[in-house]
Amino acid sequence: MAMTFEKCCSHIPEIPAQEIERYAIEEVFKLYRYIFTRREGKKQYGYCTYCHKEFSTAGLYHNEKTTCPECDSLCTVKASGKGRKRLINEAYFTYYLKSAIEPEAIAAVGIYAVQDFSGEYWDVRTLWDCQSMYVFEPGIGGSAFHRAWIFYSQARTMNMGSFRPSKSCKCRFDYGHNYNIYSTYSRESIAVAVAGTLYLYSTWENYDVGDMTEFSDLYSKYPCVEYLTKLGFGHLIEDKLTGDRTYSAINWRGKTLLRVLGLTKQELQTIKKQDIHMTFLDLRLLQLGKKDGSKFTPTESVKLSQDWAVLLDDWMKLRQYGSIRQVNHYLTKQSAKKYHNNKRLAFIAWRDYIHDCITLGLNLTRERVVFPGNLYRAHQNTIKQVKIKADEDLNKKIRDRAKSLYKKYYFEHQGLFIKPAESSNDLIAEGKALDHCVGTYASRYASGEIVLLFIRKMSEPDKSFFTMEIKNGVVVQVRGFENCDPNEQVWEFVEVFRAEKLRRKKRESKVRISA
Repeated sequence: MAMTFEKCCSHIPEIPAQEIERYAIEEVFKLYRYIFTRREGKKQYGYCTYCHKEFSTAGLYHNEKTTCPECDSLCTVKASGKGRKRLINEAYFTYYLKSAIEPEAIAAVGIYAVQDFSGEYWDVRTLWDCQSMYVFEPGIGGSAFHRAWIFYSQARTMNMGSFRPSKSCKCRFDYGHNYNIYSTYSRESIAVAVAGTLYLYSTWENYDVGDMTEFSDLYSKYPCVEYLTKLGFGHLIEDKLTGDRTYSAINWRGKTLLRVLGLTKQELQTIKKQDIHMTFLDLRLLQLGKKDGSKFTPTESVKLSQDWAVLLDDWMKLRQYGSIRQVNHYLTKQSAKKYHNNKRLAFIAWRDYIHDCITLGLNLTRERVVFPGNLYRAHQNTIKQVKIKADEDLNKKIRDRAKSLYKKYYFEHQGLFIKPAESSNDLIAEGKALDHCVGTYASRYASGEIVLLFIRKMSEPDKSFFTMEIKNGVVVQVRGFENCDPNEQVWEFVEVFRAEKLRRKKRESKVRISA
């Protein structure tokens, strides 16, 4: 059950205001310390915004970096009379706390902080407020609430929306510099918050990803994070936290390392002995190899990984036709031939070839059908057969439909007659003769969506003249050479045809002609 906002608030203890402000000044805004300069006659004076002391200088230049002689802070020099209207520094940081109601849980707050130097630079305060709240409960997971918005206005006040639940425990801002806001987190606060809790053993010290809220959420759900890290697989945790694809290689709820990784004891010993760096894809190939009979070694799965990173998803749909080892061996042979430069291109051709075989109803239980000696030649052959089959199916539909349409729409009047198209080849020939696109309407015609009729002269029955399209009993368009409109003779023919065959009411408009 999702945590309510009220329950989340009950976990958050009173935020230590002095400690938050101290951390903001000492750590977060450490990069934004300034020495503002002013002149009295020929003398220049500097004022340090960190130690709040003024001193005479030997001459400092605007925007140069220097060290404050009073507190030894690294500062940026700013001429007090230059461009301070927009000198407002914003930051976001995450600060960890112990839960106020659950001894084993920890909490965190995301703080939005501002230092405004646009006014009196010797009287600058650090303003802050809570923008995010997190609670992490062992065995349950993390819950997060963020303010919909928060910003600092020119009136020197903070404006913010209400808290809303979040689907994930990601940092409100990307770690680093995003939205022009510097974001960070307090590792010291984590050490204090986890003391005396299960999180003390989470191995958090080994990681520095984002603001660590995603790590805390992951450990809360899956305690296996601890022994994955301690037994040398911490890189998998880091890869997951940084967004790498996991390929479903990890059983996060497994109770032992072997169950979590899907490995045998011998495989685990080999990985450790040979110090093999296994990625999620390496593990997945190793696991799948055991299921389909390929039986890879850990070293082999690592070698396969680079080629199969882009092949695995498609192979999973076709795995009934060959194991990874079979397919990989076949692709290696085919990619050595001149038509396929690498395994990826060979696999794409093989994948499409298998789909063609399915369309054609070929026997894919026979190995020589699944793995033809010359993939390129076999694929070219199936492409031709599929096209022929598609044309045959389309023509059959058109022929079957033309029989009923011929009786319904055949019509003669004053030297002209009209008949339905009888095949896709008829449509292609019509489009080619009249230089229009009726050939592309074949599938719509075959499916019954539209009716396509040829207008011919009785004296030249085999010569294309005009083409008519009917949809839902209405003449949609009549087109001649290069999409020209009907002449007077054809127009009259269409009107009579319409009255005789379409049986439209007199009050309806004349034939609708579209471009």
